[in-house]
Amino acid sequence: MISRDKKLLLVGMLTGILVAGALMTVFFMRQESAKAAIQSESQTLSSSRAQQNDITPLGTEPGATVQLDADEINAAGVQLAKVTTARITTTIEAVGRVEQPEAQLATVPARVGGRIDKLNVQFTGETIRSGQAVAEIYSPDLVASAEEYRLALQNRERMRSSSERDAIENANDLVAASRRRLELWGVSEKQIEAAGAGTAGLHVTIYAPVGGSVVERKVTRGQYVNAGDPLFTVANLSTVWVKADVYEFQLPQIRPGQMVKITSDALPDKVLQGRVDFIEPEASPQTRTIPVHVHVPNPGMRLRPGMYIRARFISPGERESVVVPRSAVLDTGTRKLVYVAKAEGVFEAREIQTGVPSEERYPVFAGVKPGEEVVTNGNFLIDSQTRLAGGMTGLFGGSKEYTNEKAPVAVPTKGSQEPSGKITFAVEPNPPKGAAENMFHVNVVDENGKEVPDADVTVTLTMPAMPAMGMPEMRNSFKLPYAQGMYMGKSNVATAGSWNVVVEAKRNSQVIATYRTRLNAE
Repeated sequence: MISRDKKLLLVGMLTGILVAGALMTVFFMRQESAKAAIQSESQTLSSSRAQQNDITPLGTEPGATVQLDADEINAAGVQLAKVTTARITTTIEAVGRVEQPEAQLATVPARVGGRIDKLNVQFTGETIRSGQAVAEIYSPDLVASAEEYRLALQNRERMRSSSERDAIENANDLVAASRRRLELWGVSEKQIEAAGAGTAGLHVTIYAPVGGSVVERKVTRGQYVNAGDPLFTVANLSTVWVKADVYEFQLPQIRPGQMVKITSDALPDKVLQGRVDFIEPEASPQTRTIPVHVHVPNPGMRLRPGMYIRARFISPGERESVVVPRSAVLDTGTRKLVYVAKAEGVFEAREIQTGVPSEERYPVFAGVKPGEEVVTNGNFLIDSQTRLAGGMTGLFGGSKEYTNEKAPVAVPTKGSQEPSGKITFAVEPNPPKGAAENMFHVNVVDENGKEVPDADVTVTLTMPAMPAMGMPEMRNSFKLPYAQGMYMGKSNVATAGSWNVVVEAKRNSQVIATYRTRLNAE
């Protein structure tokens, strides 16, 4: 091969290498550009979805409506109640403890200084009566004073035959002064007369000035004490203090003189009556509660210091107000809604302004008028569908147009017999935490207000399905055991959001109480 051919071959090879390199560079650049475009589009979609979620309204908007036909109303079990006026009597439940009444504490002091040679009170908690001998003290000072009194009496007897009037008066004054000294030391009349006769013993007896229970025993036999030292502290427990812890937001419903009902596990089938006497001026920074003092008569020592009790504060309303049943109110956390029944099976969401509720009813300041009808049962299902579809919808058949065609309408039942028991429900923390365990508390009482400790209590948490987001219905049902005077236990709240809650109590397979509410988990 000649030199010229070798040069051409080399040039051709170099040219081919350069062209191949250029093609590969272009290929890689296009691939990176495509990846960047895909990432940019993904970020844009994510941002758009986030913005869409941010602007999505939470909960049902007031004024939203839903129309149901006859089958849907029957399937939902819709019941109605009329808005009325009534005087609301509110009750506040609180726990407390029995304490000694400070105003009825008394001290048994040593009237003279000396040595305690005998104690008639052997232990703390012993009951003594007023005037009972509780101790004997040997006092050298008292013995000397008794001897002075005896000598003063003898001196007065000698002065009776004296013709000097001043001497007789001085002898009488000496007797009176020495006697008065013995009386101030707490020596009884009988002991003073014995001292004058010279037959007094070397001990002075200490008598209890009041009766009650010995709550503190401060001395022992053989101990030396000074005049005025306390020997015992006695409490008259015929009336006791109950300190009930009331939360800050409940304080406006508490006032002095208010009637309080007291119950305790130590007193089954008994309800004690008391009245609010004093509200402490400071709240506990740990529990955010304020102790309320209730004075309770305690015949027979039924309540003892240290016992735990349950207090129910009863506050009758001062005037009539518009009221709705508690079961009609849906609490979203930011507002309270009711569903008002309209013509042709239409139900309208209405926001209401409420006051402090009673066990059965809410006072309403704005939102509904007397004579209107609100949904008391089935409102959770109606609200769930309204939130999903956001307008005129069918409850079970998906969205449907609201046209002039009239669907058959069912008449919801009114005044259906409901279980006569009552349920009080609480969750800790409040609001509950999503994707975490929370503590649930339930208290069940029958129609007479008596606690029911043997019920089968089931709590059901339901988050309705959201087809638009591809989310099925979530449900968690669990039972609560009875412990420490109530039904309580932990259970998991699957996720943050709004949960419908149904609490049902059964006894002997019969439903005795139901309760419905809504929780907004964070």
